[in-house]
Amino acid sequence: MLSTIESEDEVFMKKRWFVYIIIGVLFGIFDFYYQEVTKGIAITSYAVWFVVAWAIWLIPIIPIVLYESKISKSKVMSAFANVLTWSVATISYYLFIPIKLMFIGQVSRKEMYISNYRDPFYWSNLKSILLGDVLGSILTWIVVAIAGGFIIGFLISFTYLNFKKNHNVKIETTN
Repeated sequence: MLSTIESEDEVFMKKRWFVYIIIGVLFGIFDFYYQEVTKGIAITSYAVWFVVAWAIWLIPIIPIVLYESKISKSKVMSAFANVLTWSVATISYYLFIPIKLMFIGQVSRKEMYISNYRDPFYWSNLKSILLGDVLGSILTWIVVAIAGGFIIGFLISFTYLNFKKNHNVKIETTN
C-alpha cells in the first residue's frame, strides 16, 4: 500500500539541490579566509602552489558529485551539481568582500566600514568595489566555475559510475 507520507530520503532527494547551494555559500566564505591564510605561505614550487590554492575546491564537490552520481546515476546531473556548487561558491566568495569590508572590517580599508557611510566618498567607493572587484571577478571566475565544474564533475562521476559498474561495487547507505 502506498503511503501519502514521504520518507525522509524522498524529502531530502527533493531538497538536495538546495543543500548543494548551501554548501556552495559556506564554501565560498571558507575559501575567502583560506586564500587569505595561504597568501602568507612561502611556496617555491608552482605545483605546490596549485595544489594549495586550487585542490581545496575538490573537497566540497567530491562528496556532492559522488552522491549525485549514486542517486541520479547520471554523469550530466552530477556535473550540473558541481557547476551549481562551484558557481554559488564563486558568487559567495566575491559577495563576501563588501560584507567583510562593511560589517567585519579590514585594517587596510577602514574607510569602508559601515559607520563611515556619511563620508562623501563612501558610496562611490562601495559602488567601485561592487562593480569592479565583485561583479568583474564574478563574471571572470563564473566561466571557470561553469566550464571547469562541468568537466571535473563529469569526470568524477564518469570514474565513479564506471568503477562501480566494472567492479560491481555496492555502497551501503543508511535508511
